[in-house]
Amino acid sequence: MTKATTVKGWNTRMTKALVGKKIQTVRYMTSEEAKESGWCKQPLLIQLDDGLTIIPLQDDEGNDGGSLEFFHASEKIKEEGAPVMWVD
Repeated sequence: MTKATTVKGWNTRMTKALVGKKIQTVRYMTSEEAKESGWCKQPLLIQLDDGLTIIPLQDDEGNDGGSLEFFHASEKIKEEGAPVMWVD
């Protein structure tokens, strides 16, 4: 399997998983939730209308919570991203 085939497959999978969904709630992970995951960082959690929760990770192995960067191709945006919070 080529990289292009792999990317195309993941694009298809993520399109099916995410397109058309609506964000219901946004909140930071609690210190307790982060500690249960073995993490030192609390990422922003994004819950969709079907109950799916998106959790930004620092890497593919899930070693800690990660930040988000926001991007708009043609407009200056007010918020440029969501940092992680550190566990108490």
